[in-house]
Amino acid sequence: MKIRFVFISLLLSVFCTSGAVSAGARRPASGTVRMPKVTTAGLGNGVRLFYIRDELPQITILASVGFGKLYENKNSAGISELIAKTISLAGSKKYPSAALHESIDSMGGRLSVDASWEHTVISIKVLERFKKEAFAIMADLIRNPNFDPRYFTMAKALLSDSLRRKYEDPAETAFGKAREIIFGGDGYGSYPTPESINLLTLDQAQEAWHRYFCGRNIMIGIYASLPASEIDKLFAGSFSSISAGSMQQYAVDKRKIADALQGSNNTIFFYPRDIPQSTIIVGSAAPDIGYPGNYPLEIMNYVLGGGSFNSRLVAEIRVKRGLAYAVQSVIRFRYKTGVFLAYAQTENRTAGRVLAIMKENIEKLGRESMHRNEIVWAKNAISNSFIFQFDTPHNILSNYMEIAYNNLPVDYYARYLDHIRAVQETDIVREAGELFRYGTITVVVGGEAAAAGLAKFGKVVVIKN
Repeated sequence: MKIRFVFISLLLSVFCTSGAVSAGARRPASGTVRMPKVTTAGLGNGVRLFYIRDELPQITILASVGFGKLYENKNSAGISELIAKTISLAGSKKYPSAALHESIDSMGGRLSVDASWEHTVISIKVLERFKKEAFAIMADLIRNPNFDPRYFTMAKALLSDSLRRKYEDPAETAFGKAREIIFGGDGYGSYPTPESINLLTLDQAQEAWHRYFCGRNIMIGIYASLPASEIDKLFAGSFSSISAGSMQQYAVDKRKIADALQGSNNTIFFYPRDIPQSTIIVGSAAPDIGYPGNYPLEIMNYVLGGGSFNSRLVAEIRVKRGLAYAVQSVIRFRYKTGVFLAYAQTENRTAGRVLAIMKENIEKLGRESMHRNEIVWAKNAISNSFIFQFDTPHNILSNYMEIAYNNLPVDYYARYLDHIRAVQETDIVREAGELFRYGTITVVVGGEAAAAGLAKFGKVVVIKN
């Protein structure tokens, strides 16, 4: 049985300011942007369709599976990336390895298999006249993956080598270790290493595929110039035979996270390397994407370190004191949890000083109101850049699918800027206080010379691995 309905196209209310945006309270001009509507359908096995009409004579098919790094734990860290790389190399039973890539190449198309935080996405893009071939390939990849041990071993070697190169970057190590400590090595804290990848087995990969790559855990996104009726037929004919399975969600132990933050609040986790500068991370867990206080937190983060040279951390550390070139803060909200991370790179001898400035500015957020000009500046900047989340059919489709995955209201994006505009100074102080209620963790990756300066601000725990 197939159920069909159509979302009303989004009316995104945006406002823009002409010229450079000052910190002053120049009143923005409002307007609306009408986004393309998405046609949706559902099959009896739970597979959901999201379709947007495109004018180009091409078809792009996205299979988004609810399975990524946030579904992992200490014993399975890296399994989602390993599976993605294996399927990219090995293909399916009907289109194995070279046959898969030769088929795609012969159509002048593109194929990718990627694992992100919450999704594994298979993407196929071809000219419209190859639509049947594209649907056939996508369906066989999902139903009949080729878990040939040779390609699994090859994927392990490639991923291990990629991780070695990745962790040569001190910033990558610092970000990864910060998340690992906050989340206890599970979910957002998944920290795969070459050694842990080599311990993963083919049985684990096949079991994960069977569990997650099922109808109720799959969304199919399509943008093409074909009429919706034709897309419906291709969709139903290709994906109806996929096993229904059950919808899968990852778990988050918020009590465990709070305990980790409280227990490590005055600890500095130091990873020594023979390098001339230190990478400093101050971080915490953040709310899930449905939390109503996220709008004040977005403004808080923009003023703190997300907003280029006018943000507080950049102004205090880089502009005024010249202590660092790279300074930033980020906050991300996902289905079950989120993360906040502030970041700076400085010389080893100034690591303690930079850490003190970072923590002072973070701690003030929950005590002192922001200046009105800062809030207006952040609101204008967020509003002016918002439309660029919808600048391509791919991005529009992905945002519709994110609404569905996160169980958000259909008008989430349509009302987003209204919520941003409504934020008051007191909202920011309240939500910042709640965000940092359990404290923060600090991770530093740098030279031995940094340790003495860091010791003034907490207990330095040296970690070699």
